[in-house]
Amino acid sequence: MMNLINFFENLFLNLTVSFENKRKGSEAHLGKLAAQNTHHQYDQMVLDTTAVHAALFGEVLDIETKLGLQKTQTQITDNIILKFTKRCSRLNAYFISTELINTPLYSTFFPQGIMEYTDHTNKGNVEAHMGVLVSAITNHTAEAGGIAVLNEFKAFQTDYEAARVLQNQKIGETKGARIDRKDAEVAWANQLFANLLDLAKEFMNQPDKMSAFFSQEFFQRHRSSASEHVGTLTGLVTRGHTVDPEPDVQVHVVDGNINDVYTKEDGTYRTQHLKPGFYRVQFIKAGFITCEIKFEIKNTEDTICDVRLEMA
Repeated sequence: MMNLINFFENLFLNLTVSFENKRKGSEAHLGKLAAQNTHHQYDQMVLDTTAVHAALFGEVLDIETKLGLQKTQTQITDNIILKFTKRCSRLNAYFISTELINTPLYSTFFPQGIMEYTDHTNKGNVEAHMGVLVSAITNHTAEAGGIAVLNEFKAFQTDYEAARVLQNQKIGETKGARIDRKDAEVAWANQLFANLLDLAKEFMNQPDKMSAFFSQEFFQRHRSSASEHVGTLTGLVTRGHTVDPEPDVQVHVVDGNINDVYTKEDGTYRTQHLKPGFYRVQFIKAGFITCEIKFEIKNTEDTICDVRLEMA
């Protein structure tokens, strides 16, 4: 049976891989994401992912990834400037249509003329130009076309500021004080999971595309060895109040991140290794009432759990 719950779990938050492998996997993802960002379609994803990576891991160490991100960051800032200048041109066209261009108020928006904003905007003056327009539109929102126009220009300002921060402060380095590692790891895992879902939706039914964005080798779950402190859940499943064994019962550890197992002909089962802790397990079979119990796994011990399934 397909367990749809798995698709709603944050795979990166529950990874039992080393911190170093998470870092390497994160860097690999950033490098691949930058390489695929040929049409700026992943600009925001690159910005957001770089920010959470820096908060958790600090500076990007892989040289190729760093160079790829630097190139992408430059493209992102250039693209924001281009979009801003085009929007200025459209705003000017709106002023022409409303005849605002013939009033003294026009110079509040473009004090140096429209050409200064469309043809001469660069990294040296774009922030100042954005500031002038945001201030003017804030004070004269109706004349500029409404709150939606104001929000557009505020977004230019915010996006450019974020892009420049990441570009100027050595791509992927920590900015200021590091935040709590636990919070940083949750933010990182949430961002990568969001990226995974967005990309999976974009390339639905094209699983081969995964390798263009993620390096699966770094996200393999850690395999348990005999020397580690792990245990299993084992037991016998019978039917009702009889002693008859019930075969083919699905044993699903809800929060264990292990594969389901099924009872054998003699009704017995044994799960894969689980780290010490408390878990929930469901015993599922068509025609029977699903049974859910809570149990505790202790170090290197088998936890015995015998279950009686009642007919539905």
